[in-house]
Amino acid sequence: MGGRYDVIIIGSGAGGGTLAGHLAPSGKRILLLERGGWLIREPKNWSAEAVFVENRYVSPEIWYDQNDRPFQPQVHYFVGGATKMFGAALYRLRKEDFGALAHYDGISPRWPIGYDDLEPYYTKAEQMYQVHGARGEDPTEPPASAPYPFPAVSHEPRIQQLSDDLAHAGYNPYHSPCGILLNEQQQHFSACIRCADCDGFPCLVHAKSDAETVAVRPALEFPNVTLLRNAKALSLQTNANGTAVTEVVAEVAGQRAAFRSDIVVVSCGAANSAKLL
Repeated sequence: MGGRYDVIIIGSGAGGGTLAGHLAPSGKRILLLERGGWLIREPKNWSAEAVFVENRYVSPEIWYDQNDRPFQPQVHYFVGGATKMFGAALYRLRKEDFGALAHYDGISPRWPIGYDDLEPYYTKAEQMYQVHGARGEDPTEPPASAPYPFPAVSHEPRIQQLSDDLAHAGYNPYHSPCGILLNEQQQHFSACIRCADCDGFPCLVHAKSDAETVAVRPALEFPNVTLLRNAKALSLQTNANGTAVTEVVAEVAGQRAAFRSDIVVVSCGAANSAKLL
Protein backbone atom coordinates (compact mmCIF):
# COMPACT_ATOMS: atom_id res chain seq x y z
CA MET A 1 0.00 0.00 0.00
CA GLY A 2 1.10 3.55 -0.64
CA GLY A 3 1.71 5.52 -3.79
CA ARG A 4 2.01 8.98 -5.25
CA TYR A 5 -0.78 11.51 -5.73
CA ASP A 6 -1.11 15.09 -6.91
CA VAL A 7 -2.93 16.13 -3.72
CA ILE A 8 -3.26 14.39 -0.36
CA ILE A 9 -6.00 15.65 1.94
CA ILE A 10 -5.94 14.52 5.57
CA GLY A 11 -9.45 14.60 7.00
CA SER A 12 -12.82 14.50 5.24
CA GLY A 13 -14.80 17.00 7.32
CA ALA A 14 -15.79 20.60 6.69
CA GLY A 15 -12.29 21.50 5.49
CA GLY A 16 -10.95 18.40 3.77
CA GLY A 17 -14.24 17.05 2.45
CA THR A 18 -15.17 20.43 0.98
CA LEU A 19 -11.77 20.78 -0.69
CA ALA A 20 -12.01 17.28 -2.16
CA GLY A 21 -15.44 18.09 -3.56
CA HIS A 22 -14.14 21.31 -5.12
CA LEU A 23 -10.99 19.76 -6.63
CA ALA A 24 -12.58 16.54 -7.89
CA PRO A 25 -13.41 17.88 -11.39
CA SER A 26 -9.81 19.06 -11.88
CA GLY A 27 -8.56 15.64 -12.98
CA LYS A 28 -5.78 15.72 -10.36
CA ARG A 29 -5.10 12.45 -8.55
CA ILE A 30 -6.53 13.14 -5.10
CA LEU A 31 -6.14 10.96 -2.01
CA LEU A 32 -8.51 11.59 0.90
CA LEU A 33 -7.37 10.03 4.18
CA GLU A 34 -10.06 9.58 6.85
CA ARG A 35 -9.30 7.95 10.18
CA GLY A 36 -12.93 6.90 10.63
CA GLY A 37 -15.38 4.94 8.52
CA TRP A 38 -18.87 5.52 7.21
CA LEU A 39 -21.31 6.45 9.96
CA ILE A 40 -23.74 3.55 9.88
CA ARG A 41 -27.34 4.35 8.92
CA GLU A 42 -29.63 2.83 11.51
CA PRO A 43 -32.75 3.77 13.51
CA LYS A 44 -30.54 4.70 16.46
CA ASN A 45 -29.31 7.71 14.43
CA TRP A 46 -32.47 9.39 15.70
CA SER A 47 -32.46 8.01 19.24
CA ALA A 48 -31.67 10.63 21.89
CA GLU A 49 -30.82 7.83 24.31
CA ALA A 50 -28.28 6.29 21.91
CA VAL A 51 -26.78 9.59 20.75
CA PHE A 52 -26.56 11.62 23.96
CA VAL A 53 -26.65 9.08 26.80
CA GLU A 54 -24.91 6.03 25.36
CA ASN A 55 -22.56 8.19 23.23
CA ARG A 56 -22.97 5.65 20.46
CA TYR A 57 -21.12 7.71 17.85
CA VAL A 58 -18.44 9.25 20.09
CA SER A 59 -14.86 8.06 19.79
CA PRO A 60 -13.72 6.11 22.87
CA GLU A 61 -10.25 7.69 22.84
CA ILE A 62 -9.03 9.53 25.92
CA TRP A 63 -7.16 12.85 25.89
CA TYR A 64 -5.10 14.37 28.73
CA ASP A 65 -5.09 17.95 29.99
CA GLN A 66 -2.09 20.05 31.03
CA ASN A 67 -2.08 18.35 34.42
CA ASP A 68 -2.10 14.88 32.81
CA ARG A 69 -5.67 14.27 33.89
CA PRO A 70 -7.72 12.13 31.47
CA PHE A 71 -10.91 13.40 29.87
CA GLN A 72 -13.31 12.33 27.13
CA PRO A 73 -13.21 14.94 24.32
CA GLN A 74 -16.54 13.97 22.69
CA VAL A 75 -15.02 13.78 19.20
CA HIS A 76 -16.45 11.90 16.23
CA TYR A 77 -14.40 10.18 13.54
CA PHE A 78 -16.40 9.45 10.42
CA VAL A 79 -16.39 10.28 6.74
CA GLY A 80 -17.68 13.85 6.89
CA GLY A 81 -15.98 14.53 10.21
CA ALA A 82 -17.76 16.56 12.87
CA THR A 83 -20.30 17.79 10.33
CA LYS A 84 -22.07 14.44 10.64
CA MET A 85 -23.33 15.64 14.02
CA PHE A 86 -23.49 19.41 13.57
CA GLY A 87 -26.62 21.54 13.71
CA ALA A 88 -26.16 22.75 10.11
CA ALA A 89 -26.24 26.44 11.13
CA LEU A 90 -23.75 27.96 8.68
CA TYR A 91 -22.81 31.51 9.63
CA ARG A 92 -20.10 33.67 8.12
CA LEU A 93 -17.57 35.32 10.41
CA ARG A 94 -18.13 39.07 10.74
CA LYS A 95 -15.68 41.58 9.27
CA GLU A 96 -14.49 42.65 12.70
CA ASP A 97 -13.63 39.05 13.62
CA PHE A 98 -10.59 39.31 11.34
CA GLY A 99 -9.11 42.26 13.23
CA ALA A 100 -7.48 42.48 16.64
CA LEU A 101 -10.20 42.07 19.27
CA ALA A 102 -9.95 42.62 23.01
CA HIS A 103 -11.46 39.80 25.10
CA TYR A 104 -11.61 39.13 28.81
CA ASP A 105 -8.50 36.93 28.67
CA GLY A 106 -6.49 39.13 26.31
CA ILE A 107 -6.14 40.27 22.71
CA SER A 108 -7.18 38.05 19.83
CA PRO A 109 -4.58 38.99 17.20
CA ARG A 110 -5.40 40.26 13.75
CA TRP A 111 -5.70 37.69 10.97
CA PRO A 112 -3.22 37.89 8.05
CA ILE A 113 -6.24 38.10 5.73
CA GLY A 114 -9.49 40.01 5.92
CA TYR A 115 -13.15 39.22 5.39
CA ASP A 116 -13.06 40.56 1.84
CA ASP A 117 -10.43 37.96 0.94
CA LEU A 118 -12.72 35.14 2.03
CA GLU A 119 -16.04 36.52 0.82
CA PRO A 120 -16.02 34.83 -2.62
CA TYR A 121 -15.28 31.50 -0.93
CA TYR A 122 -18.08 31.96 1.59
CA THR A 123 -20.40 32.38 -1.39
CA LYS A 124 -19.11 29.21 -3.05
CA ALA A 125 -19.42 27.29 0.21
CA GLU A 126 -22.99 28.45 0.73
CA GLN A 127 -23.83 27.21 -2.73
CA MET A 128 -22.18 23.83 -2.20
CA TYR A 129 -23.82 23.39 1.19
CA GLN A 130 -27.20 24.56 -0.13
CA VAL A 131 -27.66 27.13 2.62
CA HIS A 132 -31.15 28.49 3.28
CA GLY A 133 -31.33 32.04 4.60
CA ALA A 134 -32.51 35.62 4.08
CA ARG A 135 -30.06 38.44 3.51
CA GLY A 136 -30.79 41.70 5.30
CA GLU A 137 -32.62 40.26 8.33
CA ASP A 138 -29.55 40.03 10.56
CA PRO A 139 -28.24 43.57 11.29
CA THR A 140 -24.77 42.18 12.10
CA GLU A 141 -24.23 40.18 8.92
CA PRO A 142 -21.29 41.21 6.73
CA PRO A 143 -21.59 42.19 3.05
CA ALA A 144 -22.27 39.37 0.63
CA SER A 145 -21.83 39.23 -3.13
CA ALA A 146 -24.80 36.92 -3.68
CA PRO A 147 -28.07 36.00 -2.00
CA TYR A 148 -28.42 32.74 -0.15
CA PRO A 149 -29.00 30.02 -2.75
CA PHE A 150 -32.25 28.90 -1.07
CA PRO A 151 -34.99 30.72 0.85
CA ALA A 152 -34.95 30.77 4.64
CA VAL A 153 -36.45 27.78 6.42
CA SER A 154 -39.89 28.72 7.71
CA HIS A 155 -40.31 28.90 11.46
CA GLU A 156 -42.19 26.32 13.46
CA PRO A 157 -45.41 27.88 14.88
CA ARG A 158 -44.01 28.51 18.36
CA ILE A 159 -40.80 30.01 16.96
CA GLN A 160 -42.81 32.23 14.64
CA GLN A 161 -44.76 33.51 17.64
CA LEU A 162 -41.52 34.29 19.48
CA SER A 163 -40.11 36.02 16.40
CA ASP A 164 -43.22 38.17 16.07
CA ASP A 165 -43.13 39.09 19.75
CA LEU A 166 -39.44 40.01 19.61
CA ALA A 167 -39.94 42.14 16.51
CA HIS A 168 -42.89 43.88 18.16
CA ALA A 169 -40.65 44.63 21.14
CA GLY A 170 -38.12 46.33 18.87
CA TYR A 171 -35.59 43.55 18.43
CA ASN A 172 -34.24 42.04 15.20
CA PRO A 173 -34.97 38.30 15.09
CA TYR A 174 -33.78 36.58 11.93
CA HIS A 175 -33.74 33.16 10.33
CA SER A 176 -30.64 31.10 11.02
CA PRO A 177 -28.74 30.18 7.84
CA CYS A 178 -29.31 26.43 7.61
CA GLY A 179 -27.59 23.84 5.44
CA ILE A 180 -30.31 21.25 4.91
CA LEU A 181 -31.60 19.59 1.75
CA LEU A 182 -35.12 20.95 2.13
CA ASN A 183 -37.69 21.84 -0.51
CA GLU A 184 -40.64 23.37 1.29
CA GLN A 185 -42.39 24.39 -1.91
CA GLN A 186 -42.37 20.81 -3.25
CA GLN A 187 -42.19 18.68 -0.15
CA HIS A 188 -42.68 15.46 -2.10
CA PHE A 189 -39.28 16.11 -3.74
CA SER A 190 -37.57 17.11 -0.48
CA ALA A 191 -34.87 14.94 1.07
CA CYS A 192 -35.39 16.70 4.43
CA ILE A 193 -38.59 15.80 6.28
CA ARG A 194 -38.20 18.44 9.02
CA CYS A 195 -37.79 15.88 11.76
CA ALA A 196 -37.10 16.80 15.38
CA ASP A 197 -33.72 15.04 15.38
CA CYS A 198 -31.23 17.31 13.60
CA ASP A 199 -28.82 19.19 15.85
CA GLY A 200 -26.42 16.71 17.41
CA PHE A 201 -27.88 13.73 15.54
CA PRO A 202 -26.64 12.00 12.39
CA CYS A 203 -29.19 12.39 9.60
CA LEU A 204 -30.75 9.03 8.85
CA VAL A 205 -32.07 10.18 5.46
CA HIS A 206 -28.90 12.04 4.34
CA ALA A 207 -30.78 15.35 4.23
CA LYS A 208 -28.30 17.39 6.25
CA SER A 209 -25.67 19.32 4.31
CA ASP A 210 -22.78 17.56 5.97
CA ALA A 211 -19.42 17.18 4.24
CA GLU A 212 -20.02 13.53 3.41
CA THR A 213 -23.35 14.16 1.72
CA VAL A 214 -22.63 17.33 -0.27
CA ALA A 215 -18.89 17.03 -0.89
CA VAL A 216 -17.28 13.61 -0.38
CA ARG A 217 -19.90 11.44 -2.05
CA PRO A 218 -20.05 13.67 -5.16
CA ALA A 219 -16.24 13.72 -5.26
CA LEU A 220 -16.09 9.92 -5.29
CA GLU A 221 -18.03 9.88 -8.54
CA PHE A 222 -14.79 11.04 -10.19
CA PRO A 223 -12.27 8.26 -10.95
CA ASN A 224 -9.32 10.46 -9.94
CA VAL A 225 -10.49 10.67 -6.28
CA THR A 226 -9.57 7.92 -3.81
CA LEU A 227 -10.96 7.72 -0.27
CA LEU A 228 -9.14 5.58 2.28
CA ARG A 229 -11.22 4.99 5.39
CA ASN A 230 -9.85 3.89 8.76
CA ALA A 231 -6.62 5.59 7.70
CA LYS A 232 -4.99 7.58 10.50
CA ALA A 233 -2.20 9.98 9.56
CA LEU A 234 0.74 9.43 11.91
CA SER A 235 3.44 11.80 10.68
CA LEU A 236 4.50 14.19 7.93
CA GLN A 237 7.89 13.71 6.29
CA THR A 238 9.71 16.70 4.77
CA ASN A 239 12.44 17.41 2.28
CA ALA A 240 16.04 17.68 3.47
CA ASN A 241 15.70 21.39 4.23
CA GLY A 242 12.46 20.93 6.15
CA THR A 243 10.74 23.47 3.93
CA ALA A 244 8.08 21.25 2.35
CA VAL A 245 6.07 18.19 3.28
CA THR A 246 6.69 15.40 0.78
CA GLU A 247 5.17 12.31 2.39
CA VAL A 248 2.37 11.29 4.73
CA VAL A 249 2.83 8.20 6.88
CA ALA A 250 -0.47 6.66 7.87
CA GLU A 251 -1.85 3.58 9.55
CA VAL A 252 -4.38 1.94 7.27
CA ALA A 253 -6.32 -1.05 8.59
CA GLY A 254 -3.52 -1.78 11.08
CA GLN A 255 -0.64 -1.43 8.61
CA ARG A 256 1.74 1.46 8.00
CA ALA A 257 1.81 3.01 4.55
CA ALA A 258 3.57 6.01 3.00
CA PHE A 259 1.90 8.32 0.49
CA ARG A 260 3.81 10.96 -1.47
CA SER A 261 2.58 14.23 -2.91
CA ASP A 262 3.74 17.75 -3.71
CA ILE A 263 0.62 19.16 -2.04
CA VAL A 264 -0.48 17.94 1.40
CA VAL A 265 -3.52 19.45 3.11
CA VAL A 266 -3.80 19.00 6.89
CA SER A 267 -7.48 19.31 7.79
CA CYS A 268 -8.06 16.72 10.49
CA GLY A 269 -9.64 19.03 13.07
CA ALA A 270 -8.31 21.91 15.16
CA ALA A 271 -6.70 19.82 17.90
CA ASN A 272 -5.66 16.85 15.76
CA SER A 273 -4.21 19.03 13.00
CA ALA A 274 -2.05 20.77 15.62
CA LYS A 275 -1.07 17.41 17.06
CA LEU A 276 -0.08 16.04 13.65
CA LEU A 277 1.95 19.13 12.80
